[in-house]
Amino acid sequence: MVNSHPEWFKEALSIPKEQRSINVDDGNVHYQHWGDATKPGMVLVHGSGSHSHWWDFIAPLLLEDFQISAIDMSGMGDSDHREDYSAQLYAKEILSVAEDSGFFEISDPIICGHSMGGFMSAFAGTISDKELGGIIMIDSPIRPPTYDYSTHVRSGPIRRIKTYPTRDAILERFRLTPEQECENEFLVKYIAEWSIREVENGYQWKFDDTIFDKLGFSHMTKNQAFELKCNLGIIYGTESNMMTDEILNFMRENVPEGTPMLAIEKAAHHVLLDQPLDLAKAIKDITKKWV
Repeated sequence: MVNSHPEWFKEALSIPKEQRSINVDDGNVHYQHWGDATKPGMVLVHGSGSHSHWWDFIAPLLLEDFQISAIDMSGMGDSDHREDYSAQLYAKEILSVAEDSGFFEISDPIICGHSMGGFMSAFAGTISDKELGGIIMIDSPIRPPTYDYSTHVRSGPIRRIKTYPTRDAILERFRLTPEQECENEFLVKYIAEWSIREVENGYQWKFDDTIFDKLGFSHMTKNQAFELKCNLGIIYGTESNMMTDEILNFMRENVPEGTPMLAIEKAAHHVLLDQPLDLAKAIKDITKKWV
């Protein structure tokens, strides 16, 4: 099976990286780090119910220009679960990873987040007391005040955690949220493998299924990205059901003048899986004007 994977993917996974962790507000936050510590830093932020391994095959493609840290936000991946979650907390975790990585000592770091991670990245940009190079939001829809929420497609995990008897049994149940087709099945299988943990009686998903009960969806309607003091970049999938014409027009009308809004063709909401090479190129195209 591994031999059927494309060469770029195998090469990306062969790049050395470190597993690190820090304490943020009495919780352990795990992150991964790649690259040359003398280069400018970028923090990569996953979406809801996801984890840092969504970036395993994209981070190495950015190492020519950056050193990279990819966070597991608390309640997801290999970071601790908490009694409470908030946008303020996630923003603090993101900035703490940038600080622990030494990014601020090199230059103004860039934060790049997918979906919910894009909102948390923007929130980090609003609370940071240090200069940032910019924020990139990937398929993170900022909805207008007139948006009809009866059409809203939830992007968060809504399933309750249950225990599956075998590894195969739980992996068979893996679904993207929101659900979509993905031609790169090998990437879906790869992130699925990193989405589970072994427990006493079998296997469970790693994410905390109470996150959205505690966090709510208030962060989805905030417009912090329009008021950032640093650069902003927008990337979206042309086939994403999250980025409707109504939402894209609203964003175009409200983002700061000169903000790049790059469309990734043949990509739905999960741009990282649909078009990872094009996504990496888009990130590089945006940031080359910032660094």
